[in-house]
Amino acid sequence: MNTSERKKTIRLILIFSILVLGVAWIAPPLGGSPSSPGLGSILWGTAPMMVAVLLRVVTRDWADAGFKPAIRKNIKWYSFIMAAVPGLVVLMVLSGTLISAASVSEFSIATYLKMVLPGMVIFFVLAIFEEFGWRGYLVPKLASLGINSYLASAFVAVIWGTWHLPYIRDLTWVYGTPDLITFVPRFYLMILAYSLLFYEIRLITGSVWPAVLLHSLTNAIQHPVAAEYLTITPGMEYLVSFSGLFMIAFVGLLGIALNRWRTRKVRLVGLSKSLA
Repeated sequence: MNTSERKKTIRLILIFSILVLGVAWIAPPLGGSPSSPGLGSILWGTAPMMVAVLLRVVTRDWADAGFKPAIRKNIKWYSFIMAAVPGLVVLMVLSGTLISAASVSEFSIATYLKMVLPGMVIFFVLAIFEEFGWRGYLVPKLASLGINSYLASAFVAVIWGTWHLPYIRDLTWVYGTPDLITFVPRFYLMILAYSLLFYEIRLITGSVWPAVLLHSLTNAIQHPVAAEYLTITPGMEYLVSFSGLFMIAFVGLLGIALNRWRTRKVRLVGLSKSLA
């Protein structure tokens, strides 16, 4: 990438970020909320994809959008996602119960699936509107600059997390606490951990659809557990809720492991080419 292309890419990243956050922050007065849709919340929820599409149309730039699901090529990664998401939930819940900070009561797999399966459809559609912006536009643009993966993931996390803030009071029920003073810092840490994981999945697969699956499956599986089954010992939300330090650590470590695997593979491919 030459200097002119680099400056153009940086400019587009900034324009995307400013437009998405601008729409997010003007949305609430227009009405609605994530739980009760209205004009404002619809604009907010669709802003990442709408801005990304607008910029791609204006610049006629679709090469790195990652629209192809590439299922045959990425079948192992789709399978990995479908195993990893429930695995992370089970790991967090078990960790909480082992230290007597959380418990699960009256769990029924049949009842649980009746909530997860319809929720998966809804969350899949919602994830498309987000992921076509975050991982469909922002991530490939940052990656093209050659920025360190952790710094790029942190930038995405700041934009992604700040986009949530106008409606944060409507979202905190999922994570187990209405106390924004303690919740918001944990929320940003959680977003940072997921941002790294999503970043790696996007670069490894070359497609936005694994990120859509990861996002929707995470919401569909976690939300019913948090709302219906998980009881957290008062004062321990910072540790064992789905925005708690345990989950942040598990997700972050998984992201780091994928980053090391991917970068090692890139180095080996580069080495083999140089020796060829």
